[in-house]
Amino acid sequence: MAVLCSYVVIGQTVQCTRRLTDAEDAFDQGRLQDVLDALDKKGDAKDCFAAFTIDERIRAEKLLTKAYLFTDNPAEAEKSLVDLLHIDKEHQLAKDDPAELHHLYSQFKTEPIFRIGFRAGVNKSFVKVLQNFGNTQVAKQYNGAGPNEVGIGVGFNVEALIERHIKNGIEVGTGFQFRSASYEFDASFIPGLENDFFITGKNRSSMLRVPLLVRYNFNYDKKTADGIRLNKMWYVFAGGSFDYVIDAQYVNTARTGGTAFTLNAPKNSLTSAGDNNVSQVARSNGSIFGGGGLKIRFGRSKVDFITFEVRYDNSLFNYIDPENRYANKDLNIDLGFVEDDLTINTVSFSVGYTKSFYKPSKRKEYR
Repeated sequence: MAVLCSYVVIGQTVQCTRRLTDAEDAFDQGRLQDVLDALDKKGDAKDCFAAFTIDERIRAEKLLTKAYLFTDNPAEAEKSLVDLLHIDKEHQLAKDDPAELHHLYSQFKTEPIFRIGFRAGVNKSFVKVLQNFGNTQVAKQYNGAGPNEVGIGVGFNVEALIERHIKNGIEVGTGFQFRSASYEFDASFIPGLENDFFITGKNRSSMLRVPLLVRYNFNYDKKTADGIRLNKMWYVFAGGSFDYVIDAQYVNTARTGGTAFTLNAPKNSLTSAGDNNVSQVARSNGSIFGGGGLKIRFGRSKVDFITFEVRYDNSLFNYIDPENRYANKDLNIDLGFVEDDLTINTVSFSVGYTKSFYKPSKRKEYR
């Protein structure tokens, strides 16, 4: 029974392929009504449109569009073109396609109404000290710059953006980003003094960010000699972001030399420090950013993208809350460490996927 069903399906597929080929031959010979009869979706051809491969459906819809155009049936031609664009989102017409088809195609929106981009990657932090605080006899270094080489400040970030193309390769986007960033610190008494001690630790923060960006894509509309859009596009972007610190804490933070001390939970929190559970960090902040990347068209229709991106984020305001700098006595007295006023800036590299969403419709000026 299964073998019989397979033969039936194969037989129908072969018959439908022959029907499409015959319709194309009829069009070349000017027998337009034969084309419409052979590909009538309300008649025998209905099952064939379900059995066609994607490429065959594209050929059939395009053939119907041309046949309706040349039989003075613009309404049906538009319906067939919309069906074609649902199958092949940014269908590219050939140079030798009829001028009438090119004219009809120009009346429709073929670009995506919006895109959603997902990216994930790693970041490296750079601490910029605005003003020093604490014991003047203590030398502080950040991210591996000190004598103990404590680390380089690595974190990660993931984001989802909704994007829209405006015109001429210009896009705007906004969404959400989660970023985990860290910086390692190394503090010690200035060499030559008695009772030398060393402090090492890591400040790790989790941040929810709301970016707003403008992107320019080079050669967005450029096509090859065959009228096909380029598969690769370089781009640059810039923007700003509202940043909110969800959580911040010290990790692997301890003092050696003299009386050893280790800062353990829950006293390692920066967002609920001291007896009053205040935040030693500024929970709200802002930043500006810029960068560039590469888009590679992806998928059968080449309308989605794989992206590779490099980005620099520059924080605008102090990461530390000056009023609560000394709120954690375990940190200030037992560990002997006081945070400087500083900003956390990052360089990140990410890989992503951008999905395009379409709704083929006639442009306002042609409705």
